[in-house]
Amino acid sequence: MAMKAYDISARWGLTPHTALHAAWLLDRLPDLRITSGRRTPRRNRDVGGSPTSWHLYGRGVDFGGPRASERAAVGVAWEQRVSKGCTGPEEVLLEADHVHIAW
Repeated sequence: MAMKAYDISARWGLTPHTALHAAWLLDRLPDLRITSGRRTPRRNRDVGGSPTSWHLYGRGVDFGGPRASERAAVGVAWEQRVSKGCTGPEEVLLEADHVHIAW
């Protein structure tokens, strides 16, 4: 993988499981980039995030890039199973300028 899960976890404050999913997705769609990971409650409010956002727990990730890749990420996310017992994403939202995925 181009970017290792532990690098993603450290840089973006993601849980190990979420970072593994993010690394796998970036490997499949290399023209995407992470634009948001874990957020503080203040940062979450500042960006208009939900008070129950997965970002607050290090489980929400926003990806930006070419629109076609953002759309492809939706399907890839629903197919992903990175470990035995993995049930896939909690939430996948194609927003106006990014795709949000929570694992």
